Amino acid sequence: MIEIQVFGIRDEAPAGMGMCSCGGTCGSGSEKTMGEMYEELESFLAQSDLGSEVQVQFLDVLDDDLSGHDTAHTMFKSGYALPLVAIKGVVRFYGGISITKVYDEVKKIMI
Repeated sequence: MIEIQVFGIRDEAPAGMGMCSCGGTCGSGSEKTMGEMYEELESFLAQSDLGSEVQVQFLDVLDDDLSGHDTAHTMFKSGYALPLVAIKGVVRFYGGISITKVYDEVKKIMI
């Protein structure tokens, strides 16, 4: 099972274009909240060929306990734009959620 954690603020939109690790293609130009972006990712992965291989979790940096997620907590405190997307405990994307980039990254890990 591959764990994917999304760290963000459920009811807020990402900060904006140019602040993400995916070149502005991760939906940060939309008015979607981080929670809505997470729900789209979760739904897509559940219906994909990875559905039984992944476990997806949203952690609200304001409300949830981040102990055990030191890297994500440090990145958030250091000013990396939310949401942060961690795969197998390693933060791989920040500032938005690109469903295709997350999917492709999980496929690479599975090889």
